[in-house]
Amino acid sequence: MRRAEALDLVISDVAGLRCRFDFAQRIEMATRWIAPVAADATITLRTDMLIAILSNPGGFDLRSAQSMRLGGARIEGSRRLAAYWFQLLKRPDATQRASLARAWACAPTSLPCVPQMAHGADAAQQTENVIEALRRSVPLHLRGVLNWPETGWSLADWRNREGATALSLRSASGSATTIGEFIDTFTSAAESQSPQDRTEAPYTDGCLLPAAWDARFRMPVLPASAFGDAQLWFGQRRECALVTRLHCDLANSFLAHICGRKRVRLYDPSQEHALYALNTFNSFRPCRVDVAEPDLVRFPRFAEARGIDVLLEPGDLLIIPTGWFHCVWALDAVLSVSRFVSDETVAQLRSTP
Repeated sequence: MRRAEALDLVISDVAGLRCRFDFAQRIEMATRWIAPVAADATITLRTDMLIAILSNPGGFDLRSAQSMRLGGARIEGSRRLAAYWFQLLKRPDATQRASLARAWACAPTSLPCVPQMAHGADAAQQTENVIEALRRSVPLHLRGVLNWPETGWSLADWRNREGATALSLRSASGSATTIGEFIDTFTSAAESQSPQDRTEAPYTDGCLLPAAWDARFRMPVLPASAFGDAQLWFGQRRECALVTRLHCDLANSFLAHICGRKRVRLYDPSQEHALYALNTFNSFRPCRVDVAEPDLVRFPRFAEARGIDVLLEPGDLLIIPTGWFHCVWALDAVLSVSRFVSDETVAQLRSTP
């Protein structure tokens, strides 16, 4: 039997308001107790942030601009346990369920590899091919399509040129973090030999792209108006453990890769049963199984899952349609930018002459 874990929720602007959640065979909550041991994770947030989360189960995202304005959430201890607690509060809305239903109906179930499109294709033809791939729910790997000069930068270049740029990311102490400070954590984390540090090496987990970079990293192929806010995926090499655990998004993801190499594994939407996808989700749907170290005793159906791998290098763009499950390994220190396009926007683009 797995050890029970405990999580404390602290409401910072209400004196003494602290709740403990014990995760065992069932989840139990207590607001008054004498804790014999420290919690495995502690979440600290303000009342207005908690209200925003509970009032929007179909759309809240801790990484969003609204969440940052409300102070976000400070997490100490196990980020995995804290992420699971937040996940249990989520519920998909009707539009999100319809997007998944469309993916299940359209996506191929026996794709041998991800189709590639090399740099140099006619721009109009490239756009048509991308829209058609999204219509058919087929991933697409565009190689060398990004003409951003930053795709030639090293990690040292990022430290020297953008070290003072602030991230939409806060440390465990609650203080803001810059690019330079974040890169500096790579060295100390690499020197640690603890299992936790090896599997939780520094990574931004899709925080908001710094505002000053927004115009600088506009996506190619589709018009800028088609895309939502950009997210930054930046962190240390983690070749054996995942930097992004298995999940699917409820919109079409455009992942622009800028620095280092990433390995992405994709599973078609029909495999959700074998992937142990959670039923509590909103903008993305995580899976319980760890692809890097699958526990086939707890998750025996995963032995039936069939994934396809893509190696991303600087300058590449990977398009992942709605509902396709994917996870990521960082073969080097890596930096990527992603943006999403809704199924409704894709339908509009298809109907535009």
